[in-house]
Amino acid sequence: MTLDITIGGYQPITSLLSRTLQMVEGSLHDQLGEAVNTTLINNIMDIGKVPGHLPDLIKSGEITMGYIAASYIADVAPELYVFDLPFEIKSREQAYALVDSEFSDTVGQKLADGAGLKLLGIWEYGFRHFTNASHPIRTPADCEGLPIRTLLNELHPKMFKALGFEPEVVQLSEFLERVRTGEPFAQENALTNYYNFGLQDFHHHITLSNHLLGMALFLCDLDVFKSWPEDMQAAVIKAGQAGTAGQRPLAVAEEDAVLAKLPAPDYQIHKMTDDEKQAFEDILKPLAAPYRDKIGPATLTHLENTS
Repeated sequence: MTLDITIGGYQPITSLLSRTLQMVEGSLHDQLGEAVNTTLINNIMDIGKVPGHLPDLIKSGEITMGYIAASYIADVAPELYVFDLPFEIKSREQAYALVDSEFSDTVGQKLADGAGLKLLGIWEYGFRHFTNASHPIRTPADCEGLPIRTLLNELHPKMFKALGFEPEVVQLSEFLERVRTGEPFAQENALTNYYNFGLQDFHHHITLSNHLLGMALFLCDLDVFKSWPEDMQAAVIKAGQAGTAGQRPLAVAEEDAVLAKLPAPDYQIHKMTDDEKQAFEDILKPLAAPYRDKIGPATLTHLENTS
């Protein structure tokens, strides 16, 4: 039997998550040799698809496996809202300890039961920061009236509206097009995405806020996974694990590598002080509080014990 697998993402080939997909593809070929044929689509936007539809593309069989930002699918597995709590994740090590615990089993079971999806890995793509074309963001007052693109997630628009932004939930492809045509559209995202999507040509003000750690789920359809022979199932699981292990050292180095490509005075880079962060936290923490109940005590306790 030959296994035909289409692997999909929604970022340029040089991004952190695209390089992680390449690790997965390499692992599959190393394990299965000629028993697997792979097609890697680093960026589904190049074929007219939108990132938010990736789970649907997996369910339809158009894509065999791919990643999606955890924020998109937290309604299915509410424990994932832990990655949407502002300033909650203090370090990568804290997030890795959580992901490597029973947390992933819990999330995986809920995705299986609620969406028919098989969880193959939870990957990070960097701390999320604010960028825009007009001015530094140091205080909530700097956010006032500034349009910002947000993810399709229950909590995100509420948070950014409370800060004074004018949040708009739009697909990434539309956001990029509108920025390129000159709209004063801010964003919050990891630096790997900021740079690889070409936003450095438009957004010269970068605020290193670390308000969220971007996490992505690597998924395939559960029924499709179950249809494969056991040795192929094991190879797919191992490939996901190879991606998880292989991307972590890259993630640590990625932010510094991007910052090195943004020289002053062309780019104004501001690292938020603890006092500045506190002003944002004071506004955001009450909004996020109800989501702590959705996440549940087990996840929050584990996170607190590793902070």
